[in-house]
Amino acid sequence: MSTHRFAFRRMVTGDPLHTLAAALLDMLVVGLAYAAALLLRFDADVPRANAEFAWRVVPFIACGYVLANLALGVYRTVWAYGSLGDIIALFRPVLLVTIVTFIANFWLRDRDLPLSVILIAGALIFPGMALVKMRARLLLRMPWSASASQRLLIVGAGHTGQLLARELQNSPALNYQAMGFVDDDPKKVHTRIHGLRVLGSVEELDAVLQKEAVDVVAIAIARAKGSMIRQIVGVCQRQGIPVRIVPGVENWVLGGHHDTLRDVTLDDLLGREPVQVDYAACSGSVKGRVVLVTGAAGSIGAELCRQLMAFQPRELHILDNNESGLYDLSFELTRISPETTLKMWVASVVDEPRVNSIFKRTRPDLVYHAAAYKHVPLMEEHSEEAFRVNVLGTLNVARAARTFGTGVFVLISTDKAVRPTSIMGATKRIAELLVLALSREASKTKYAAVRFGNVMGSRGSVVPLFMSQIERGGPVTVVHPEMMRYFISIPEAVSLVIQAGTFGGHGNIYMLDMGEEINILELAERIIRLRGLRPGQDIEVVFTGTRPGEKLREELVADFEQMSPTEHPKVMRLSASIDVTEAEILRLIEEIAALVWDDADELRRRIHLVSRRYSLEAEGAVTKREGQTAP
Repeated sequence: MSTHRFAFRRMVTGDPLHTLAAALLDMLVVGLAYAAALLLRFDADVPRANAEFAWRVVPFIACGYVLANLALGVYRTVWAYGSLGDIIALFRPVLLVTIVTFIANFWLRDRDLPLSVILIAGALIFPGMALVKMRARLLLRMPWSASASQRLLIVGAGHTGQLLARELQNSPALNYQAMGFVDDDPKKVHTRIHGLRVLGSVEELDAVLQKEAVDVVAIAIARAKGSMIRQIVGVCQRQGIPVRIVPGVENWVLGGHHDTLRDVTLDDLLGREPVQVDYAACSGSVKGRVVLVTGAAGSIGAELCRQLMAFQPRELHILDNNESGLYDLSFELTRISPETTLKMWVASVVDEPRVNSIFKRTRPDLVYHAAAYKHVPLMEEHSEEAFRVNVLGTLNVARAARTFGTGVFVLISTDKAVRPTSIMGATKRIAELLVLALSREASKTKYAAVRFGNVMGSRGSVVPLFMSQIERGGPVTVVHPEMMRYFISIPEAVSLVIQAGTFGGHGNIYMLDMGEEINILELAERIIRLRGLRPGQDIEVVFTGTRPGEKLREELVADFEQMSPTEHPKVMRLSASIDVTEAEILRLIEEIAALVWDDADELRRRIHLVSRRYSLEAEGAVTKREGQTAP
């Protein structure tokens, strides 16, 4: 007896009263289906004998359908989220019982229940049961049920857009009523998907918004380019319509319904695809090793530490002169990899004895040198400090790496080192030259520099400045309406720096793929609009003019540098015919160091002279070579 009870409990799970109610509804559907089948078979004039026989046997047939539904798990389905697969699962018990009833009646000589009635009833029972079970979802899609929801237009009728439409149709709590699509696929325009029309192409978005009553626009394009997102956001903002974005199907799986739509962020406007690094190579270069990060309390250095910790180094040494920043970072890092020994060093890279002492005690296998001054206008006023930290500090760390047998030394450089017009860029270019010079005579240490452009959200960058200016009510200050910059997110830049560190090489300079140039004025206006404000009306935009050392457009590669691919598609290797020796670059640096506290103007002149010296020679070599090969 207990075995039968256990088997019955397996067939009926959840609320027994709910299952009983569902079974009674199914029996009612069977009864109505057979009544309709008899009326159709006999043209609404059912003989008395057939009606009486049906009255006696149909309850037993209905019980057969209910038992089949129980056995095949139909009553265990949550029909509020029913799908096509659930409908197909319902078809199996209906088909089974219909066939069994047909075969059993086929062998009867005197049939008071004609075979055609059984088939017609079976054909009616399946849609009838499906309609009853899906009634909640069908009612939600009725116009009167969605009148309180915001009318949402979906940009993108691909896989993500279709999933979003279905999610909104099934989840009234989200308070959105999907009312149509726009898509660039001409085969989809003017068709219907999940009952919703594809109203036009993305290029026609402006006209669609003017014609239709749209409350919200949702971007549902997987890995959409930044240019497309900026175009869509611009059209919607001109018409005062808010924009949401679908974070991706994987986020739905991880985040649940609450993360179906979110606000557009600045990273979306950049439109950079998620970076996939060679995890095995990165892990192989870091796991079980001793790693030192200078400038660890800065935005780049801190993210470096976070990502390095994920690869489980044996020891991670973090160095910075910002003791509060180091202290706060240490709590975060210990949670990432408790097995890694974490050591903080409060020190300045300018202090050579202190740097050597730290290297002697730690003996790092891998060094990431991120310590630097990077604020362009400020370094124009304090060129001596820029030289001390960016040049002498780099020299101290790089020489200590060679002296104490470090395997890999990676310098974090910048696009401002390409044909520099600022002291900051010039000092970073000299740091690159140091890497090239030291690598020539280093037998064990592999030196490399990684060059990239502006980092979105880093300290001193334009985005936090715009944010704070908007919070204060404006004005937002833009240097020039035609100023352009390359941007990369902090996590992406750092992951590619770690990837570049796995390539090694002697004196290689690597450049990260920075994507498209961004107009700074356009970026400022987008940030203002993302906060629900209007540029020029709610928030004033003021042009301040270029500051000392600033360029309107940055460069990533100099004319004399040749670019070649690496093992990673977003990291390029740069090469140039530069003959720089350690003895010569050290002599030039010593000459500049003698001027640090004496003549500020001469100091700046010498810094620029050294930074361009080898570049001019390389440019001349390229020009001569091109002249020799010209027809």
